[in-house]
Parts: sequence; C-alpha cells; structure tokens
Amino acid sequence: MIMKKRILLLTMICLFPLLAGGQALKGSYFSEMSVLRNKMNPAFVPRSSYLTIPVIGNTGFGISGNVGLSNFLYPAGDGSLQTFLHPDVSSATFLGKLPANPHLDIDVDTDIFNVGFFTGPKSFWSIGLGVKVDGEVNLPKSMFAFLKNGAETDPQTYNIRNLSVIANAYAELSVGYSHDMSDLVKGLSIGGRVKLLAGLGRGDLRVNNLDLTMSSDVWNVRADATGYLMLKGMDVYKTGDRQYGSRFDSSQIGLAGMGAAMDLGAEYRLYINGFFDYIKFSAAVTDLGFLSFSSKAVQKFQTSGNVEYTGVNDIQLGQDMNLQETFNGIKDQFLEILDLQEVAAEKVTSRIRPQLFVGVEVPILWDNMCVGLLYNAKFGYTSTRNELTLALNARPKDWINFGVNYSMLNTWKSLGWILEFIPKSGVGFFIGSDYFMLQRAKLPVGESSLAILPVNQANFNLRFGFHIAMGKNY
Repeated sequence: MIMKKRILLLTMICLFPLLAGGQALKGSYFSEMSVLRNKMNPAFVPRSSYLTIPVIGNTGFGISGNVGLSNFLYPAGDGSLQTFLHPDVSSATFLGKLPANPHLDIDVDTDIFNVGFFTGPKSFWSIGLGVKVDGEVNLPKSMFAFLKNGAETDPQTYNIRNLSVIANAYAELSVGYSHDMSDLVKGLSIGGRVKLLAGLGRGDLRVNNLDLTMSSDVWNVRADATGYLMLKGMDVYKTGDRQYGSRFDSSQIGLAGMGAAMDLGAEYRLYINGFFDYIKFSAAVTDLGFLSFSSKAVQKFQTSGNVEYTGVNDIQLGQDMNLQETFNGIKDQFLEILDLQEVAAEKVTSRIRPQLFVGVEVPILWDNMCVGLLYNAKFGYTSTRNELTLALNARPKDWINFGVNYSMLNTWKSLGWILEFIPKSGVGFFIGSDYFMLQRAKLPVGESSLAILPVNQANFNLRFGFHIAMGKNY
C-alpha cells in the first residue's frame, strides 16, 4: 500500500509534456479547391494562387492517443474522483481497461508565411516557412502494473520495456512544385517539395529496459536508458546524489542542428464516363528527412547499471490536486530512480516523422459532393500509427466546402469536420477538426485554471487559417 501511494512515476511524467502544449486537416484531403491540402500531397493544386496571412494562415494543435481520463480517474461513492491508485479501484478493473500499448502524441505547428502561384496552365509552385513541434510518449502496460500493484510481495520484481518520451521542435523552409502530366498520361499529376530544416531543440529519453526489485526498505534498479538534450544555451547538471538542476544562458541561444527533407506525391484521375465521371486515386509520402545536431549542442545521459535506491517520498493525489506540482515531483523522482549520468557528447542524427497518405475519391451528385477513403500511416520515432478516415464533403457553391469524417484503426469514435470559404479572389478561411472530443471533462491544473481534457481517448485537434486568393486558376 505504501508503495502504491509513493509512486505515480512514469504515467504522469509522460503526460506532462502534453499539458505544456500537422500539416493539414484530413477532412480537406478530398476538397479539390482547398488551399493547403498540398501539404499532405504536393501533387494537389488549389483553384487559384494564394498568399496566407502571416502566422494565422495555417495554425494547428492537437493530441492523439489510445488512453484518456477514464483510464486513470474513477468516480468515488461521494461523487468525487479518485485516481487509479486508490484501493477502491481494483487492479483487474484498471489494467483491464488499458490498451496493450498505451501511447500519446502531440503536434503543434504554424506557417509563418506560405505563398502558392501558377507559372503556366500545368505548373504550380509553393514557398513556405513554418515551425513544428511534435512529441511522442509510449507507455508499456507493465509500467502501470508496477504503479498499481507496487510491492504485493516482499520482494517484488517488475520488468518495464520500451518506455519513451520524445519531443522535437524545428523550423522548415520549403519549395514545392506540381505539374500536370496529362500530355503523357491522361489524368496524371505529380508533385514534390524540398525542405531545409533548422533544429530548434530536441529532448529524447528512451528506457529500453528497467528491472525493479522492490522490498520494504530498498529498491534495486537495473536500467538501460539513454537521454539526449539538444537545446543551445540549456545545461542540465547534477546538484547532488541523483538530484538534477538546469541553467539557461540566453547568450548561447542558436540553432541546435540542421537537416533536410522532401515530400513526393501523385494523383491519377481515371475517367469512366459512366455512372461516375471519374475516380481519383492519390498517394504521397511527406517529411522524408533528418536533423543533425553537432556535439556542441548535445548533452547525453546514460544509466550506470545497478543502483540501490531508498527513501521514496510520498506523492499525495486528491480531488483538488495541483497537477503541475505533481508532475514536477514525479519527474524529479523518476530521474532519481534512473540515476542518469552525463557522458561525453556526440554528434546525433535523427529522422523526423514521415507520413504516408493513400486516398481514393468518388464524386456524387454531379460533382457537388464526394466520398473519400484515406489511409494515413505516421512513422513515429518508436512506433507507427495507422489510421483510416472515411470522409463526406459537400460543395453546394464553388466558393464553399464543408464536410464530416470518421477515423478508425488507431482511434475510435473520432468524428471530424471542416468548413472552408474559398473564393476565387479575396480573403478566404478554413476551420476544422479531425478529432472532436465527444466527451470532455474539466480537471484542475492550478489554483485558478482548468484543463478541458478528453474522457475516453486523448484525440483532439483544431486547425484554422486565413489566406488571400489572387484570381482564378488556369
């Protein structure tokens, strides 16, 4: 029981980055007039040249995963909430509700500017500058068994594998080109985009293996873990035995690394001249690239092997808990258990997260509506997320599009929507969400603030943008 109350070590430290907090809406993939859907497939072109309004031209943020508040908070008899560590919540109930591989992702991005223009009837160019932040958290189910059950026997042994917390921030300058290849193959368009990447910062902690032998007064820890911090001006150091501090020197601010990436895409329109005029097939891969960080911008930490650890402090959680203080305390104790040691820095090259898009679209009602099916694979830093999205889009007028979509595989009960105002010239805008929270709850995160979080699965995003259309296309 004491062990249960002492440790909320790994769960909340993994959730912590999400509270601090894309490319384009999947609902716009089948919107033929949409301005920024070429971010998912560079073969796509909009209806006219455009210029996005700086900063607010394309901004999005979101989280996605297969766990939510209902996995960790349970109603008590008096109507309040209690954590999964409470003795009234059985281990079988809690662990039975968890997926095999709990995970959470975060994405935040914005375009500083983006311009697209035609240089002929079959040629379209785009130039953009943007900033992206992404994070990925993978939580093994064995970790939750450790947190819930603690030392059921004396001693008690746990083996935790493949836990990771990764965050990445970079800027990208891109140049894209799309060309209509109908002279060679009727209905075929191809496109590509090259990107120059500037690494702003990266944090990478991976626990490949953690063996815990717990007794009533001592823990024996055998850990295989590696951590990297790539952030110019930031220095993490030990302040004492298994205690850490940090300092920041603003005079050292600069780029932590450089890299490059590319997007490739194609679209083929198969003309039928039957019940359907055509069916469109498309495929693209985006963000095929890397970031390289020099040793001068890297701090590397590793576990030292076997560590004996005594004196774990209690972490009290209640209905009115301050989550920020709780997460900070858990983070400190988790680092204390791993006992990471700084080692000689080295050059680090890491890939970014590429994505695969494969779509098929069928027009209906004289091309005023369409039904599309989109497969999306996101190749994360440690695992791959697969998703299938069924979309229905309607364009009653040539300047407006709205649609709904439903995503499955990686998520469940994830409805999305999009609304676009797309004039031939003048100011246009879009707003929408691929994942709309069907059930939400307010949770205190401080003395005067609340977080509105998903109840069942942490799937939510919102994207919006404004642009200036500059005349009809060719």
